Amino acid sequence: MDGAAGPPQGPEEETAAAATAPGPGPGGNKFADIRRLLADGAFPPAFGSIKRKNLKRYAQKFVLEGGRLYYVGATKAPKREVVVDPERRRQVFLESHFTESGHHLGQKKTAQRIQSRYYWLGIVKDVVDWIRVCQTCRNAEHTKNLVRKARPAKAEAPWEILGMELQGPFPETARANTHVLIVTDYFTKWIEAIPLRKKDTLSVAKALASLFYRFGASRNIYSSQSWAFCEEVSRHLGEHWSISQTLTPSAAPDPTGLDEATAELLKAALQSVVKEKQPEWDEHLEPMVFGFRTAVSPVTKHTPFFLMFNRHVCLSSEVMDNAAASGREERRGPKRKTGRAPALAFSVEDRGFPGSPLKKLKKSPFVSFQFETILPAEQPPAAEGKQSPSAEH
Repeated sequence: MDGAAGPPQGPEEETAAAATAPGPGPGGNKFADIRRLLADGAFPPAFGSIKRKNLKRYAQKFVLEGGRLYYVGATKAPKREVVVDPERRRQVFLESHFTESGHHLGQKKTAQRIQSRYYWLGIVKDVVDWIRVCQTCRNAEHTKNLVRKARPAKAEAPWEILGMELQGPFPETARANTHVLIVTDYFTKWIEAIPLRKKDTLSVAKALASLFYRFGASRNIYSSQSWAFCEEVSRHLGEHWSISQTLTPSAAPDPTGLDEATAELLKAALQSVVKEKQPEWDEHLEPMVFGFRTAVSPVTKHTPFFLMFNRHVCLSSEVMDNAAASGREERRGPKRKTGRAPALAFSVEDRGFPGSPLKKLKKSPFVSFQFETILPAEQPPAAEGKQSPSAEH
């Protein structure tokens, strides 16, 4: 059967006909009323002037030939036989659903086959309902979903394979955000949390584009959403940002690639932020995920920050402490020669980077950058000849 993304849409005149068709007469069949009007020029006895006018106008879309009623529409298009009997409609469906070779057609092609030769109100709905109970089509759809939903592959490099999950809806913030897009890197366990105003494909594509412009595109993204949703996001990325990116529905319940404990902790942290930081919870997502980025992963035995950037994170509190320590050293020894503190070098090897050992990392009490020398206040002449005890070393 063919893979239609959704129920097929019938001709416009079918929708218009359903909206403008007059109610049936005492017999309960509007097509019988039209047939009687075209054959004998007679209206149902209970019809008033308004109903008679509507029936006469509606009957202009039909012709009666050889005792059979045909629909031609307002444009007098090729005639289609009107089918009233439910058993006859079912037979028409079976004739249109099977090909000459015995294959089953999908919703769209089956409906198109029927609409090319026959007419009744609700063809599309009937086709969808009939195919839904077709055992052969159900088995084919199940097999197709198993094939299309692949299990996530093993990541071999940072930002190579990502996981994507939508959380929400949450109480609306002052910036009108109601959902959160969670994006995780399978290799480093790096986490991104992006607030969204809508849970639609364009909003997700825009959020992913902002990540790609910072970190680059990935080989694949596994999502908890449907195949149609993933294809629509890929289309938006290509049309709006010229980014070619593959998204695939994940067979796993949790597509983030995190271990179970971390995944549960992330959900709990998100719920806590939303509850405690209303109505500005969207401004506190970065501090929340920063804690996960700088915590050692039980899977990799390293922090996601270290695996992403190949260096240890420098927190703002450490910078301020180092700056204060540097100032104290300068004041204690005004004539001390400026120089870098001896660095402690060590080599780290990680299986996460096969065949390529990590760089030698340097830890310094003055962090990784050089502070500008603090000029001391002018000293009295008697103090110039004296040397600070700390400068003798």
